[in-house]
Amino acid sequence: MPLVSALIPTYNRADRVGGAIDSALAQTHDELEVVVVNDGSTDDTRAVLAEYADDDRVRVRHNEENRGIAATFDRAAEVANGEYLGILGDDDRWRPEKTTRQLDRFAQLGDDYGIVYAGGVRVDDDGQTLTEVHPTVHGDCYPEILTEFPLAPHSSHLLRASCLDAVGGFDTDFPEAVDWEVNIRLAREFRVAYVDEVLVERQFHGGNVSGGALTGDPAYQVAARDRIWRKFREELRAHPETERRFAATHEKHRGRVAVGDRDRRRATAHFLAASWLDPSVEHLGSLAAATIHPRLYDALAGRETSPAEVLG
Repeated sequence: MPLVSALIPTYNRADRVGGAIDSALAQTHDELEVVVVNDGSTDDTRAVLAEYADDDRVRVRHNEENRGIAATFDRAAEVANGEYLGILGDDDRWRPEKTTRQLDRFAQLGDDYGIVYAGGVRVDDDGQTLTEVHPTVHGDCYPEILTEFPLAPHSSHLLRASCLDAVGGFDTDFPEAVDWEVNIRLAREFRVAYVDEVLVERQFHGGNVSGGALTGDPAYQVAARDRIWRKFREELRAHPETERRFAATHEKHRGRVAVGDRDRRRATAHFLAASWLDPSVEHLGSLAAATIHPRLYDALAGRETSPAEVLG
């Protein structure tokens, strides 16, 4: 029985999923299986996965129709035999020592820890580094996790299978923010730890679900936060300071959508609301760019950054 199962949901990524599988198979920890669930792909994904038919470390399942990433993760977890589950996006790559480093970290922790995550780097198709994310959150992160998802990248997560079972798996009503939603429920019950190393490579390309290389797609962020609010509003209301920060960040992303729409009046209103709720440098800078510096605002409208970043 493998100790670790890598879970790879895939959909129409025939050109990328093989690289994800290969990076899992190349782990220095060898008690590992790879579970791939093809979510009704219409490209050459079946043919790519068939190339692993002779490798008994790779187990493949096919959804006959597209069911979404949450349902596909759930199916992969049901198939998996590992005591630990590693999340791996079909366009992401694990560095060889990732699993070994995280298992070593788990060995230092008690049973109240459910997740060990790590740092990640986002690269373009030429291998050039775009951004790096380093872990900072340790221990209890509830209710703060209701404000935002601080445990990125999701493909760095190694979690106890029993913990995912305890919270009921993934929520199939979430087409976006699947990672954030399941980790809210995990954080209610379990603590988190990290390995302070960059152990995951995320590939940026035009088909990324959450958007751009720097700050992501604001429309995606707004839709994700709308869903989080609808599901967890009572928990947010039970923690007023957390609710205030959530609302401020929601207004910021709504303002960024308005920037993309070149609607200066709407952008100003949202950035003003964000600044009132949380008068941070970022929010006040966004408000200034939309009101005091119209030329900066106009230059911003098609760029993948925030008004605060333009102002420096």
